Amino acid sequence: MAVNIPVRLVRKDGETIPLNVTTLTLDVDRSINPHTIPFAGGERFAFDLNMSKAVILLEGVITDDDLVSIELGNSASSSIDFSRRREQGGLNKLLKKTATLIGDGAGNDLTSLAESMTADNFDHKYTPQLTLKAADNEEAVIYFIKSSTAQGYNLGGSSNKYHVAIHDTVNMNTADEIATNLTNLINSSAGPTSNALSSRFTASLETSTHSGEANTVVKITQDTVGKAGNNNTPSFKSGTQFTPIHTRFKGGRDSGGEFTNMSAGDKVMSLYATLNNSNDGGSIVPLINATQRIGTGNKLDTKYGDYIKGIQIPFNSTIGSTGGDKYVAKNFFMPTGPFHDQDSKHPEQAENASSEVSNPQDNNDKAFIKGTVTKATFVQMGGEPIYQFNIQFVPVDHII
Repeated sequence: MAVNIPVRLVRKDGETIPLNVTTLTLDVDRSINPHTIPFAGGERFAFDLNMSKAVILLEGVITDDDLVSIELGNSASSSIDFSRRREQGGLNKLLKKTATLIGDGAGNDLTSLAESMTADNFDHKYTPQLTLKAADNEEAVIYFIKSSTAQGYNLGGSSNKYHVAIHDTVNMNTADEIATNLTNLINSSAGPTSNALSSRFTASLETSTHSGEANTVVKITQDTVGKAGNNNTPSFKSGTQFTPIHTRFKGGRDSGGEFTNMSAGDKVMSLYATLNNSNDGGSIVPLINATQRIGTGNKLDTKYGDYIKGIQIPFNSTIGSTGGDKYVAKNFFMPTGPFHDQDSKHPEQAENASSEVSNPQDNNDKAFIKGTVTKATFVQMGGEPIYQFNIQFVPVDHII
């Protein structure tokens, strides 16, 4: 018996629109036109300039939600990868190139800053500072220091300032040691730590998708369910260069969700209206207010947040499947740009289907395919509360 494909359209504000797809078509046209060579016995030549056209066709049905299908709320989460840093400036910044974070002592990164500190020095001009904001808007500041003291002590008598060691005064800690120290600090229930950290966040260790190194990524999850947990932290103090690769708190969803507990007509009405009148904002958004970002509950969400920026399409993969199951569900991704090779396009790079889109603006986020809807048709079935749909989605990296 066929099972519907749980596809999700991704909006600019990070919200998703679930679709029950019955037929999925992935089409690619390499745009290669062969030409016959005169007097060559029918031989042909063609130019292949790698100018492919791609389109994704979705067919399915939209029905009423019932109590069984109402989504539960979800907590926002973020991650910090201590095994890799993002290169700063020039072509490397443009390409979002990554490099090893630990051990190179380049500029104002964690390594060189720690080496220049004295033990217990919290007031160094460039002391790396990590800020976490909870769903109740309470902020906690964590100092990465070269220290001989136990981690977790509050600083200056304030309950929302802490420190975590990245150096033992002799050697720089390894990426997994730093990640473990931060995880332990966030989860600790001892002393003042529980006031702003363990009572608001939960941390766990994961394997880096960039380096493949185990226990080097700290996943931080808000303990409070809902959109209120989506914000622009974790963030590092301005002036700290070569910070670890990190994602902001995203994926928080209120119980019921924006697109659940709705009739089929409600959902078609919302999607039809959005497709008829929405825009990406483009370069207009930063001109309005450079300090506000889409997807954090600010006023820009109401203007540009409903624009469809991508799609999540799951597939069954035998790569990475554990626990006796034949398949693991992953999401399709479509890498573009001149610097990809066979490895970067391999299915093992695909992320789990449950992955949240950390940044709908990111061309390199493998949790989804970036693009937009170019055509949609909705057909109501004889007055019944059910609609058929045909949606045409095209992958696009840059929308103006």
